[in-house]
Amino acid sequence: MKKEIVYIRAVTLICFLFGVLGIAAALITGSSSMLFDGMYSMVQSVFILLSGFVVRLIGRKDDEYYQFGYGAFEPFYIMLRTVVLLTMNAILSRGAILSLLSGGRRVEATIALAFTAISIVGCLPVYIFLRHQAKVLNSPVLRAESRSWLNDTLISVSVLISFAVMALLDKAGRSDIAMLIDPIITIIFALSLLPPLLKQLINSAKDLLEAAPPKEVQERLDEIVSEYSSRYGFKDYEIYSSKHGRTVSATIHVILREDLSVRTIDGIRKAMLKDIIKAWQWSDTDIVFTVDPSWMKYAVPVAGEEMLG
Repeated sequence: MKKEIVYIRAVTLICFLFGVLGIAAALITGSSSMLFDGMYSMVQSVFILLSGFVVRLIGRKDDEYYQFGYGAFEPFYIMLRTVVLLTMNAILSRGAILSLLSGGRRVEATIALAFTAISIVGCLPVYIFLRHQAKVLNSPVLRAESRSWLNDTLISVSVLISFAVMALLDKAGRSDIAMLIDPIITIIFALSLLPPLLKQLINSAKDLLEAAPPKEVQERLDEIVSEYSSRYGFKDYEIYSSKHGRTVSATIHVILREDLSVRTIDGIRKAMLKDIIKAWQWSDTDIVFTVDPSWMKYAVPVAGEEMLG
């Protein structure tokens, strides 16, 4: 948790500086694609600051206001961030389309080439570092940040290529074609970012709605319970699981043999919870043992008439 906050703070200043430089360079060169790059960095820097707050928040213990903890704030934050980026894409795309329809835009390619080269050198190492740390710490927040830096790097690479082509066209006396490249590149940026942003939006919405975790998580959870079922002769079990952010929540109903003592049952529960936490550090699991499964239908969300029938 502390490492995540430190990393988030460390990249905030870098991101903000790239945003300021990008917007300044866009104003000097008249480039909408550079404005896209700079705006992306500026929006990213604001959300990086919010990331630190979210990471601290989800580390809090449950209280009287949020009795199941603050884990749901993480997908909410990622969803909010994605909506803002999609809105920015739409606004900048509209400007690029209008520019394209009016004949394009003249850009100072020499200055743009220098800035984008600096941007690539700065963004790529940050992406590699954040991606590695996201895996090490199993952090959705750092994973989202690393994707943003990857997008920023790809944008800068595309801008560099487009300005190089633009400079060549100018030298070849085809400035009419060169003027079309900048708005076209901006539109391509927006379209290329659309699929990952929509995917991230859908995944965050699923987390907020407490949808089931990925298949591999469900299978691993079943493997853990199945191992104990074989060892202690469970008559049957049911697993109900969901995921919000990095937290996997599960309720496990186990039907036992009647010859097991309370002490033995408590030992089984402790061992199962340890194995589950080994699989997912961020987990919230309830294990309910019973010898009479008749009550279990009242513990799942079904229609009232069906329950009483």
